[in-house]
Amino acid sequence: MNWTGLALVLASLGTLGGCATAVPAMSGASTTPKNRTDLGLGGAARVPLGDLRDPVVLDPGESQYRYAADAGGVVPMAYGRYGIAEDWDLGLMVSGTTVRAEARYEKVLQQGTTRSSLVVGLAPYGGWIPDRDQSGSGGRVGFEVPFVYGVEIGGVYEIWIGARGSGEYVFGDFQVAGSEQRASGAGLRAGPVIGMALGVRRIHALIELTAAYEYWFIDHAGASLDRGGFVLIPGFGLRLRL
Repeated sequence: MNWTGLALVLASLGTLGGCATAVPAMSGASTTPKNRTDLGLGGAARVPLGDLRDPVVLDPGESQYRYAADAGGVVPMAYGRYGIAEDWDLGLMVSGTTVRAEARYEKVLQQGTTRSSLVVGLAPYGGWIPDRDQSGSGGRVGFEVPFVYGVEIGGVYEIWIGARGSGEYVFGDFQVAGSEQRASGAGLRAGPVIGMALGVRRIHALIELTAAYEYWFIDHAGASLDRGGFVLIPGFGLRLRL
């Protein structure tokens, strides 16, 4: 596998994305087989609900932290995974301007035409927040633990269901009252994920949905902007197994 070429493709894709923290799991029902490579290309969206919804009209005196750092939207997504051993793989995903690395382990429960397993992973991530309509810019770092139960049927159909939990820290200089001032926020996110894939031999189409609750502890220029709510993260793409 040409890891340099893949990294360049993922990096270039990241420059096309917006500010949305739309990072899907795109788990599949199992890890990538030993010495095989999975390549995926598609997109993801972030749909904030309740108090997390993007403000429609921004008051000039209001903090633009949410508008810049936690906006909803659709971004391109690409990933690569490589099976380093039986039941283990390593991966790299770019979704918008966020990059996530991951290591996953699989516990096979049943072999045969119908195959089932448990997959757990550790996934640190980070990214940047480019300036959006002169609202400010910054960065984010975080760590995620995904866990799914997956079933494969005849190598054609896959379904997985589980949960994702993560912690994230966002920082930068964002507009408030006509000037850029320092802001930072720590957030926790947890919720269920469900997905399915359908295809033949080496290529599959994947769709996935995460429904999570987020709570953010935010400080912008000395003002507390703490808030929580639900967010939906749908993802879709094509996976090629080499």
